[in-house]
Amino acid sequence: MSDPDREKPRTRGEVLCREVDDGFILYDPLTEKVHSLNSSAAYVWDCLDGRLSLAEIAESMQAFPGAGGRDLLRDVLDAVEGFRREGLLLPPDGEAAQRPG
Repeated sequence: MSDPDREKPRTRGEVLCREVDDGFILYDPLTEKVHSLNSSAAYVWDCLDGRLSLAEIAESMQAFPGAGGRDLLRDVLDAVEGFRREGLLLPPDGEAAQRPG
């Protein structure tokens, strides 16, 4: 398991994020798949540029309406795991890329 205080994931640059009427979508041109995101997951996606740790992203979400009492770190970890499972993130240094099955 990764360390949320140290892990700073990065998205694959060719994956496109667009706002649509009812949320956000990611389009992966490699797999030609579209993924629907709610606003919190889209925020996490936007933060995955390799500069912020997962813990820092969760902390920055404290100001979100409705964030009080939620386990924001768990929300961030779940979103990142989903992105990773779909092959939307660059692999950490030294690891092979994981492609969706």
